Amino acid sequence: MKPRIFIGSSSEGLSVAKRVKDFFQNDYDCFLWSDDIFKNNESFLETLVKSASLFDFGFMIFSADDEATIRDNHFETPRDNILFEYGLFLGRVGLDRAFIIAEDEVKIPTDILGITHTRYKVKLDSDGNKVATDSLEEGLTKLKKQIDENVKLGHLGLLPSTVIAISYFEGFVKLAAEWIMENIPGLEIDGKSYNKGILNIVLPNTLDADVKKSATIYYKKLGLQESKIETKHRSYPVHFATKGDHDSFEIYDMPTILTGIDKAIDMYFKVGHIGKKTEQKLAEENELNNFRRVLQLLINEDAFCKECVVIL
Repeated sequence: MKPRIFIGSSSEGLSVAKRVKDFFQNDYDCFLWSDDIFKNNESFLETLVKSASLFDFGFMIFSADDEATIRDNHFETPRDNILFEYGLFLGRVGLDRAFIIAEDEVKIPTDILGITHTRYKVKLDSDGNKVATDSLEEGLTKLKKQIDENVKLGHLGLLPSTVIAISYFEGFVKLAAEWIMENIPGLEIDGKSYNKGILNIVLPNTLDADVKKSATIYYKKLGLQESKIETKHRSYPVHFATKGDHDSFEIYDMPTILTGIDKAIDMYFKVGHIGKKTEQKLAEENELNNFRRVLQLLINEDAFCKECVVIL
């Protein structure tokens, strides 16, 4: 369930991009522009627009590849396409999730001078080629602290996982946790008394199958019983199991609201075929990961939920 990073660069900046990937790959799923994630007949622009929606973060390497003269002053600049890709990711994932990693001598456009970015120095190797110094990893250490903190925050993206997680939490999880904490110990259902209560939220690994049918199969495999709980706002059908001579009451719920993510992805990619392309699967994984992260954040912030809610 790692957050996903896209790393863009010019061909000349690829060695730096690879070092960035090596630095982050233990804690993040990192993809270089050269990794051939998308193998289809779309134009380069279409691929870029879609790829920006499939990642949690975008890093653009601004290496000194071109030269420019502005008002009689000579500057080293990044390639135009790298500037374009940064702007695209900035618009898609937001200011706090699109980052510049720039060679020390590179001129940054004035419109983005106020944006925090990472700088690195270069030196010449024995063959006369420019290579980044250890200042690159020093800068990446600070950048990693920033995005580690960012991951702990719910992010409202183009696709709906954040909103769906909030809706599911407010409309069921929070109410069910309140019911458990207010009624246990001493709960009686169908003539049986329980002293402990847990709400297990079961997340599917993929959205390939109908979530409602997957939930039904899951409940049957576990041999769960079905009943209802009466919250302050409405009654909910629940599937539960009992453990320890009926001492523990465990509710299991697979959020069927996740179907909304699958439908939104189909609409976004204008699906007109059976089966899923690579970018659809990447979007699905990204949204499921974000749904889980946001839901866990909400659980951690609620005193009742922290006591009795577990995500499986």
